[in-house]
Amino acid sequence: MGDKIHFDAGKLNKRIIFTTHTEITNSIGQIILQEQPIKTVWANIMPIRGFEQTLEERLRPETVYRILTRYHRGITPNMKIKYKDKLLHITEIINVDEGDFVLEITATSKEKRHGEE
Repeated sequence: MGDKIHFDAGKLNKRIIFTTHTEITNSIGQIILQEQPIKTVWANIMPIRGFEQTLEERLRPETVYRILTRYHRGITPNMKIKYKDKLLHITEIINVDEGDFVLEITATSKEKRHGEE
């Protein structure tokens, strides 16, 4: 069966939503960004590490996730991923073996501290 990588589709047991933001004009003429869902897919998602990062002189925990999903055309790093109550920022997308079969995505989640908006 050629040189396709082994991919266990049974491990794709989490629903994620790829989203993007589009500019819209609200009722009073202001341009605002509105989140727009692009595609809902099954994926395998796992945290691979967490660390503290300085941001505006505050420490804020950040978790890095590794996400595997079937290949989907048009997924780009400027999209975000919604998973449960988290919004993940895509940092890398790899088309595994350039075979248009599996995407391996690295994404980060900056956790909100108590009291932050």
